[in-house]
Amino acid sequence: MRSLVAINPSKKNSMDYTELGIVKFGELDILFGTVELEQPFFDAENPKNHEYVLVRVTAFSCNYRDKAILLENYNSIKGSDRLFFPFGSEFSANIVAVGRDVHEFKVGDRVMSDCSYPDSGKQGILPGVATNFASLGWLRLHKKKIIKVPKSLSENEAACFSLGSQTASAMIRRSGILANGGNPLVFSARSHTSLFIIQQLLSHGITPICLSTSEWSDKEKQKIYPSRVELVSNAINSTSNDIVKQKITHVFDPFFDMNIGYALYYLQTGGKYVTCGLRDQHPLLSSDTPSDAEPVVRGALEMSIVKNVSILGNCLGSKEDLERAIQLQNRTGTRIIIDQEYQLEEGVDFVQRSFFDSSRFGKCVLIF
Repeated sequence: MRSLVAINPSKKNSMDYTELGIVKFGELDILFGTVELEQPFFDAENPKNHEYVLVRVTAFSCNYRDKAILLENYNSIKGSDRLFFPFGSEFSANIVAVGRDVHEFKVGDRVMSDCSYPDSGKQGILPGVATNFASLGWLRLHKKKIIKVPKSLSENEAACFSLGSQTASAMIRRSGILANGGNPLVFSARSHTSLFIIQQLLSHGITPICLSTSEWSDKEKQKIYPSRVELVSNAINSTSNDIVKQKITHVFDPFFDMNIGYALYYLQTGGKYVTCGLRDQHPLLSSDTPSDAEPVVRGALEMSIVKNVSILGNCLGSKEDLERAIQLQNRTGTRIIIDQEYQLEEGVDFVQRSFFDSSRFGKCVLIF
């Protein structure tokens, strides 16, 4: 099968590939292309493979974290003999081979990633994201790193479900809002994780207020109805005061380094602030970072003391969080928000829109 990869520019004349074009990552140009890769040999009787499976990826997508990982990996191969580098952290796939101790899955099963953290469910198997190389097409994975795709999800939806839904499910669980109720606020509402949080809260009968710095179309607003979108600027203003009057009890935020100052301002005394990440994940992609970012974070922490606020950091979620997200999706039939679907030859457009197009709404999926 053909795979989408970043090509080492110093080795491009010594390999067989189809050039697709260049995408600018900050000041760095990254060359993308496709390469032909045969199905790797998988010996089911080899003890090293007893608990592993070989899968053929049918579709994959990227998350915010993949941008910095791809940039760092690309920088590392430029002076090496490595020909190319795959990328991508979510996928849907079909199992093509199983080790002899794999009884939970069989050849032909549709699967997607299980990003359980901080416990993978198996000693010696690293927890967290199942792969950073989904675009490779062929993946050898431990059985604890995958889960069956429910019938309610298409191949393309499954390719962008696990990480966001698992994270959202964990953040909502840990916030305590399902048990105690509350009035939640979701920051950076167009981000992948925030859209999953909004949809899951709605499925639980809780309507959040959604904050965004960019305009939404009526069609986009309909995707999260009856939630409402509040457009905010990077300043405390009359809109901010209106939000404070809503008595916000919980804040869900995917980018603490960008939003925590405003989040703690909006949050009422005794509230909970849950965050799962930061915007500035690589120096080459952080040229527009405000110079006062550190004092803002310091001020927010001071405010958290005055307001008796609980600050919760969250990384991914447990297997049970993912299972709850699947059950919730099965019960409600909520469709996964997909921005666009791409074919392999459109790989450059896929990368550009996934990482750098602010008008993107939902996940971009590349279909093999």
